[in-house]
Amino acid sequence: MKKRNFIIIFVTLISVVSLYLLLDFEKDYSQLSIEELHHLAQKEDAKAQGMLAYYYQEGINVNINYEESLKWYLESVNNGNTTAMVNLGYLYGNGIGVEKDLTKAFELNLKAANSGDSAGMFNVGKKYEMGIGIAKDTLKANYWLEKSKLSKGI
Repeated sequence: MKKRNFIIIFVTLISVVSLYLLLDFEKDYSQLSIEELHHLAQKEDAKAQGMLAYYYQEGINVNINYEESLKWYLESVNNGNTTAMVNLGYLYGNGIGVEKDLTKAFELNLKAANSGDSAGMFNVGKKYEMGIGIAKDTLKANYWLEKSKLSKGI
């Protein structure tokens, strides 16, 4: 049970870090109004879509609305936002606003990992290590965990 709680806490931390990485340093999306984010999101801005999804997920400046969150995460994922892939994987892995689907959670993290996202790499490694959404595989776990470390320069 302690190991499971640790995993949940760790994945939550990864989601928070992912939100930080979602911010564009040239444009501070966190300073934009919901209306401005909607405007950018409708123009296929993957970062605005991901930020909007997160806001609806957490109820930041809007009411919590998992349907809207899912809609914008899917748009953002389709536009290549790896942070959105990791965050959407978190929702599927925990059944938040969607039916729990560990396989889908794994696949989203793998897509992010294969696109160079270090949080995705770490999550894939841990999922292989513990057999969450995929069969346990120590070699693949070690590969992804090492790749995650290297991508962060650790």
